[in-house]
Amino acid sequence: MEALFTSHSSSRSPGSNVLTHTSFQTGMFPSRSRGFNSLSSTADHETEKGVGDQDAPKPNSETPDSPTFESASQFLPSVDHHPKKRILFVDDEQSVLLVLQAFMQRLSDEWDASCVEGGRPALALMSKQPFDVVITDMRMPDMNGTELLNEVMKRYPKTVRIVLSGHADEQTVQESVGVAHQWIAKPFDLKILRTILGRIANFHNQLENPSLKELIGRIRHLPSSPRLYFEIIEALQSTTSSTQTIADIIARDPALTANILHLVNSAFFGIARSISDTHEAIQLLGVSRIRSLALVHHVFSSFDRHSFEQLSVEEVWQHSLQTAAWARQLVLWQGGGRMMEEKAFTGGLLHDIGQLILAANLPAAYREIRALARSRRIPIYDAEKQVLKATHADVGAYLLSIWGLPIPLVETVGLHHEPGRAPERTFGALTAVHVASAWSYEQTPSAREIPVSPLDLDYLKETGVADRLDLWRQRLANQS
Repeated sequence: MEALFTSHSSSRSPGSNVLTHTSFQTGMFPSRSRGFNSLSSTADHETEKGVGDQDAPKPNSETPDSPTFESASQFLPSVDHHPKKRILFVDDEQSVLLVLQAFMQRLSDEWDASCVEGGRPALALMSKQPFDVVITDMRMPDMNGTELLNEVMKRYPKTVRIVLSGHADEQTVQESVGVAHQWIAKPFDLKILRTILGRIANFHNQLENPSLKELIGRIRHLPSSPRLYFEIIEALQSTTSSTQTIADIIARDPALTANILHLVNSAFFGIARSISDTHEAIQLLGVSRIRSLALVHHVFSSFDRHSFEQLSVEEVWQHSLQTAAWARQLVLWQGGGRMMEEKAFTGGLLHDIGQLILAANLPAAYREIRALARSRRIPIYDAEKQVLKATHADVGAYLLSIWGLPIPLVETVGLHHEPGRAPERTFGALTAVHVASAWSYEQTPSAREIPVSPLDLDYLKETGVADRLDLWRQRLANQS
């Protein structure tokens, strides 16, 4: 566990709530009354994991169905070649901020850290200088964490928003849904914070690629935030909700209702009898899959299908659904656990949404991309790089990031063609989607003209599953 810190001396600039740079010595810091028991316990109480299950939850560190964190390796690749990232800690207790600022001195080669006491001073500071990450407590006087993150989301949508709180009760979790990319519950090991910051730096550098920023600037229509999806999450976090509650939410969108009933009766789910009731469909599919279907339905319904000259929406939809089903199956065979199965399912559904965005917004460029891919017999992904200097995976990840969806899901979408760029070499949702997407695409009509992106065999060897590929292929073929 990381050594904890206490202040040797501290100073505060007159009339300011911003902590200035201080000097510290190592030692033990006293417990905080509001769940800040020594900043330590989570990493010392690992729960059971499935085979390679980096998605498994840890007690007190994650609240179900809230923005979550997939644990990563403690040793992440260096990002020295990138400019230092700026991080802002917001809490109403100076003692907490002093500990966090002392810890951040160890990461000073990569991060510039600032600390403020309260939401209004945080917004004032952000108006003067940009920050890549904001980490805030939830319960603060004057302006609470939810109010602060709502303002940050509106004013600075590219800033990563994280809740660091000892209050994981129903009300505070519901309040943070949709405004926080991630929730970190106190008490926690400082190694967890280091891991998360390393992951964010890697993730942020990818999204800050100048070519991607230029491409996003050319896109006029991005789907709006998925209101129904977040309503379902909020309902799931209520102690009084039921599957009927979820059914009532879904019933407000007739197109989504029809889509779910169509899917539950399709071959993908293998249900022997016809289902015509939404409540029964939810019970059979499970709420996690319903939630994922609501999210992807929102994306697909955001575009006029007549606007796609070069892309079959139906083909993308069928490919995405099959990728989701197969990715979930691979996780099941690998023993990854229910949480990883559902993350793989969601990642599979969403992995190609960037293609819809590009084809709808940049039809001339996408026409050129597909012509290049056909003439040179290269994957769409490579043709996108040549024409746009960025890819559909980048665009999809960007969209999910500004919606405030969990970073592991954003990574799965953004890296599904290049998993070797991920900071981990452990089997997880990304691995499953990478394999399932490639194999599913082979069965699409487009594959006759445009080749599939190849599997990253080095990555698969490092994750320990390369020798299982033939067996997986055979099992999937037997299920067809």
